[in-house]
Amino acid sequence: MTNATEVDEFLASVDAYYPGSKNKRRDLIESVTKDDQEWRTKSVKKLLNGEEREFYYPGAMALALGKTTVTIRLWERKSYIPKAPYRLPGYTNTSGKQIPGKRVYSREIIEVTIDEFQERNLLGTARVEWKEHHDLTIALYERWKNVLDNTTTTATTA
Repeated sequence: MTNATEVDEFLASVDAYYPGSKNKRRDLIESVTKDDQEWRTKSVKKLLNGEEREFYYPGAMALALGKTTVTIRLWERKSYIPKAPYRLPGYTNTSGKQIPGKRVYSREIIEVTIDEFQERNLLGTARVEWKEHHDLTIALYERWKNVLDNTTTTATTA
């Protein structure tokens, strides 16, 4: 019986580490659903065309999709998702270098993105295989464009 217990303990510890590594595996991200509202608490209010609107940093987008902020930035850089349509004002640092403002998303943009990920059962998944979901990129670009067009129209007619 001792041997069986030792084997069970060994096998339990094997799953805790990456193969061939001394680094422990990261915990899996909890399942995310469309109804999760935690990301909505991370807003910043700014003026857009004279109207106060809620904007969200990439961390809120990541939270809404069950990903990390680094992943959201990587997806933008690789053009899997559109670049953030809004940026806060930048500044010039002490050495004279222009620093761009932080990127932000509107609530509508995040909600549209959640809908597209939910439609493909990708919310909270460990990985998105973009080669299998190339239509997702196209859908996001089209839906974001519609949101931005409606925002511009609403702001100019108000």
